Amino acid sequence: MIVNTLKRKFTDHLFQQNEWLKKDFSKHKSKSILFNIGPIHYALIINDNGMPEYIDYIETYDAEIKLSISSAIELMRGNKKAYIEINGDIDFATLVSNALKEVEWDYEDDLSIIIGDIPAYHLVELGKKILKSSKETSFNILDTFKEYWLEEKPLIAKKRLVEKFNNEVDNLRFDVDRLEQRFKKL
Repeated sequence: MIVNTLKRKFTDHLFQQNEWLKKDFSKHKSKSILFNIGPIHYALIINDNGMPEYIDYIETYDAEIKLSISSAIELMRGNKKAYIEINGDIDFATLVSNALKEVEWDYEDDLSIIIGDIPAYHLVELGKKILKSSKETSFNILDTFKEYWLEEKPLIAKKRLVEKFNNEVDNLRFDVDRLEQRFKKL
């Protein structure tokens, strides 16, 4: 499948640019990890050289990291409290997760091969500005929708209101229990 070939080539290229990973992963040869981000699945296996490589399909894996699309968005926003589920070898999953945070794609170098050094530099700088602006704009739009659904058309309940409701239900349950006890005494 073309998509899997592209994933494999990109993964190999990205990790070749980050040779320092060999030091961290050399102890974990043949271990595998599966990432589930909503409907997206991505599996890596540590090869004999100590480098992660993409694999199309994996039946069993040593570790799995699951998160929803909304949790992934929260992580991109910098929210460290986003819900992530880790199964299997937690130490290996933590190692991979921390290493992936440090992996960098030298896209300027790749682009310079095609269009030259100076145009690549300027294009990358322009891309960074556009990305920063669009990221801020998209998060502002998300915050606007959130506020609209909380305040104007309340489709989402505020956390404090849900907690208040739960406390009132607990108090009502307690009062009913006390009233039952009084009736039993009569």
